[in-house]
Amino acid sequence: MHMYKHALLLVQNEIDGVLLLHHAERLAKEMGTQITLGHISSDYRELDYTSDALTRDRQSHEVIEAKAMLSRLAESSSIHVQVKSIISIQRFKDVEAVIQHEDIDLVMLGHKNRLFGVFSSFSFEFINHLSVDVLIKHISTP
Repeated sequence: MHMYKHALLLVQNEIDGVLLLHHAERLAKEMGTQITLGHISSDYRELDYTSDALTRDRQSHEVIEAKAMLSRLAESSSIHVQVKSIISIQRFKDVEAVIQHEDIDLVMLGHKNRLFGVFSSFSFEFINHLSVDVLIKHISTP
């Protein structure tokens, strides 16, 4: 099995975050993999035409909520994890920049099996756009 040195867990919410973090904790304990928790928030400022006060307030609120979620996940972890908030409208380009800057060799994401999930999955798109291995963990839906 390939030994991963640094994994980036891209979580969408606390449900997939807990599952991915549990899996990453095993990686860290068995292989010594360094773990970084990450979340992508949309950067509405990059759209240029939506720079009103309400949009900025909404974006600020989303970023604050995402950082709070990442902090809760990091505190619940049995291992030391780093936290990275990515604010972007060009997620592949900016995630790739984080990969290069942080020397990441594995990206982990969650995927829920829903109708047309193969066509609309947030996670599957990363496979063809990143230069490192991508592990997609199935998140069961009740």
